[in-house]
Amino acid sequence: MARDERVGKPAYAAVSTRITGIQLAGARLREIAVVRVDERGGVVDEWSAVLHPDGAWIALADVAATLRERLSQMAIVTHNGRLGIEVLRNELSHLGWELPTLAQLTIIDASYHYLPGLVHRRLSDCCTAAGVPYEGGLPNSSPLSEARAVAGLLARFVQSATGLPDLPELLQVTLRAWVYPWPEGPTRAADAPRPWPGRRGPGVLTTLGGQPLADAIAAVADVRTNGYLSLLAETLQDGRLTAETAAGLAEAEPLYRLTPEAAAAARKAFFDALVRQAIEADRYHLEARQELWRVADTIGCARDSVIEPIVEATPVDFPKLVDDSGSKKPTDGRGRATPAQMRAWAIANGFDVEGYIRLPWSIVRAFEEAHAAPVDRTMRQTVREEPAANERTSRQDSRQDSRSALGPELRPILMPAPRTDARADSRADSRPPLGPDPDEGVPQLDFDRLETPPIGNPLV
Repeated sequence: MARDERVGKPAYAAVSTRITGIQLAGARLREIAVVRVDERGGVVDEWSAVLHPDGAWIALADVAATLRERLSQMAIVTHNGRLGIEVLRNELSHLGWELPTLAQLTIIDASYHYLPGLVHRRLSDCCTAAGVPYEGGLPNSSPLSEARAVAGLLARFVQSATGLPDLPELLQVTLRAWVYPWPEGPTRAADAPRPWPGRRGPGVLTTLGGQPLADAIAAVADVRTNGYLSLLAETLQDGRLTAETAAGLAEAEPLYRLTPEAAAAARKAFFDALVRQAIEADRYHLEARQELWRVADTIGCARDSVIEPIVEATPVDFPKLVDDSGSKKPTDGRGRATPAQMRAWAIANGFDVEGYIRLPWSIVRAFEEAHAAPVDRTMRQTVREEPAANERTSRQDSRQDSRSALGPELRPILMPAPRTDARADSRADSRPPLGPDPDEGVPQLDFDRLETPPIGNPLV
């Protein structure tokens, strides 16, 4: 784009990049867009390049001189692109360029001053809050549209459109950039060509991707850790951060002015927030738990950080929801266990519970049996049956021998007599008499009180 003569000299460069990975040693610059802005926020010009499109090769060496013209003595402003700018420096270093210290500022850091009330601080959120047009979001965003949005936010900030005093860092960054110009060209021979890395793998986050990531960042991040956690969430979701490339997180920590201990604490807080959100939203079925375990392995958190909160969220005492006959007990709604609580108990006890479906009856029954009042099954109360008077003398000797082996005689359980009417009585009179009951005198078993195997499908 040609320069607009009505604006002043460029002082800021709004930059957006696309890189291939998170490890600086092997990451490559795929796309870059630069929109230059003057000190009053007016757009001076814009430029973009795709360095490795499908089916063609555009070497970075071909546009290195153009990058120097666009970025030398410019205050580089990105939304959260410290890693992308460092990859650009690394790429030019392989070409023999010795770059000075780059003066940088991120919109995420500045938004805490100019947009203090924001919950989420993604580029789209900042643009909405500041009234800046943003052409397309993921997956349709391009580096050029993002650079234009960054330039629009920068213009709002330098013009004090929010009514807040100027951020000192926003004014000082231009002075630091002017002190260190870029060299005219490469100062040494280029290194050996490096192979272009393969395509990125699938994102680690699928079930938990999207808005919950921004919610987890907003729950634990501050002005020091927001940029780092945003990078963490972005690279997890787009497949750049995997268990194999997780070592690149250590290389990114100094870019965000974090010590290894502070970065580890930020990752742990972010992961705990993800687990809490999964529990609150009832999204910790088998697939979600496996995904949380993959995230834990990737960012260096213990897998116990997934199960322990679920166990803690499992209620200890619940009222029994059904009586012994199997029918539901009436409830006023205050003491009733919710499906989410039952699902939490089932997961904590190793049952395979799928999400977003009704709980199977086997899980509900196992839950009720686990929280029912304990029954002492070692002692069984029986009723001694007195023999007839004419049988006492003849059976006295035999009872003395058999009592120790068989125990006292048991009286069979009597069932209530069925209700009858006059017609039934008349029919009963005409029936032939029944023979002796073959089960008379035989101890009867109470099948309803026998031990049964556990119900459900516990995971091994």
